[in-house]
Amino acid sequence: MEASAKPSPQLFLILMAIVAVGIGLSFGVCTQDDAFISFRYAENLVAGNGLVFNVGERVEGFTNLSWTLLFAGVMALGGEPVLASVILGWIGVAALVLVTGQLAHRCLGPWGGVMAAVFVATDSQMVLEGVEGLETVFYAVLVTAGISRSLVDGGGSRTSGWFAAASLTRPEGVLLWAATQWSLWVRDRNMRDRVRCALKGVWPLGLTLLALTAWRLMYYGDWLPNTFYAKTGGVAALRGVSYLGEYALSHPVLWLAALCSLGFASRQVRSLAAIVAVCFTYIVWVGGDFKPTGRFVIPVLPVLSVMAASTVQELWKHTSVRRWVVPLAVLVFVWARWGQYVQAGAWADERHANLQARQLVGDWIAQNTPPDTVLAVHSAGVVPYFSGRRTIDMWGLTNRVVARTDVDTMGTGMAGHERSAPEYVFSLKPDVYLPEDKLFTLRPWKLQPEHGVSNDFVEHHRVVNVPIEGRWLNMWVRTDGLLHRLEGAEGAIEQ
Repeated sequence: MEASAKPSPQLFLILMAIVAVGIGLSFGVCTQDDAFISFRYAENLVAGNGLVFNVGERVEGFTNLSWTLLFAGVMALGGEPVLASVILGWIGVAALVLVTGQLAHRCLGPWGGVMAAVFVATDSQMVLEGVEGLETVFYAVLVTAGISRSLVDGGGSRTSGWFAAASLTRPEGVLLWAATQWSLWVRDRNMRDRVRCALKGVWPLGLTLLALTAWRLMYYGDWLPNTFYAKTGGVAALRGVSYLGEYALSHPVLWLAALCSLGFASRQVRSLAAIVAVCFTYIVWVGGDFKPTGRFVIPVLPVLSVMAASTVQELWKHTSVRRWVVPLAVLVFVWARWGQYVQAGAWADERHANLQARQLVGDWIAQNTPPDTVLAVHSAGVVPYFSGRRTIDMWGLTNRVVARTDVDTMGTGMAGHERSAPEYVFSLKPDVYLPEDKLFTLRPWKLQPEHGVSNDFVEHHRVVNVPIEGRWLNMWVRTDGLLHRLEGAEGAIEQ
């Protein structure tokens, strides 16, 4: 009789990639508002207006250059960005599963690669982030490929090339390159050879950063993206620690297993903890993120998964442990993953509803206001993209003045949404102000002036409620500009 065929680790890796894509499919279209900022930059570039948010205003309001340029290519070919972002998201989560398997294979062998892939593929938060239209998972693929390559060439030029691509996608790429070099030193403990190899192989990253910085200074006039100034400042360490704590609670088996690996894993696996430490320090410094997707941890999720897989692999060697501890861990893992999936699904539904509502608002503005209308908004993604109107970003991502306005409570509010300069914004006399809350409701809403606006705000603005497909758009409109043009809008109410 022929021996039965052994299961193939590669087949299991492909299966895990399919599982990840299946989870992404279940979330549907839930593109996040911020993604439309990149779409608008890409649209303006394709239209010949430059890489700008508002025509004639050079402000780098994105942190994902290569991702934005990718969508410019999609649009130049006639593609629709929302659909393209979803498809790219499916590809990204599958690629992250596979590249995690490759990294773990180099550290733990083929079945260790499968176990690490299981941790990544079943992470609903990661998958949701991947299909929301942002660059996070794409960036994580590049970082993980760079870390994996470093185990082969010792952190040489090919490793640097992957991190150069990552740095074009997010500025933190250079930080994780340095963290990878540190992890290699922890593994080898030979400082002279480590420095020599790093200096010899750094040229792809160095040239990329030099060219990027020169272009940024010439085109935008800044050393760093405008988003850096808008999102950082103050003391946000407590918020960052809380962010990591919440992530750990939603990934109990992953974190516990990764922590245990520090006690008995190989030096190569334990050295990867240096990369995680650098990433976590950065997260604490910037104060984490507002999204419940673990966005800032995702770049090192594959590393954490390799560390966790090494613990599982070690426990599996002991019969008694395999009989009692592993089944219990599997039950906790499945329970935690199911709760995580339910929460991610609720967030996806919320993003889907938000996208639909704000697209209706943007379409209405495009159809019922003159082209020279100026908007003031906080969430500067969906509505500006679909309306096509010049927009003042009240959180400062695409506005240089707001991004550099001092805020006394910086570091204690919602991450990335703390900068505010209402007096400056309304001194520019925008025609329409779209509030963040009560923008689109089931009944007409009598808006109240918000904190920080000038005392004469109500003298120059009126609340207008407009019916749109069974709901109401509630907005402030300047009395000396657009108001009289909207008086004839069907069903509109001026309060």
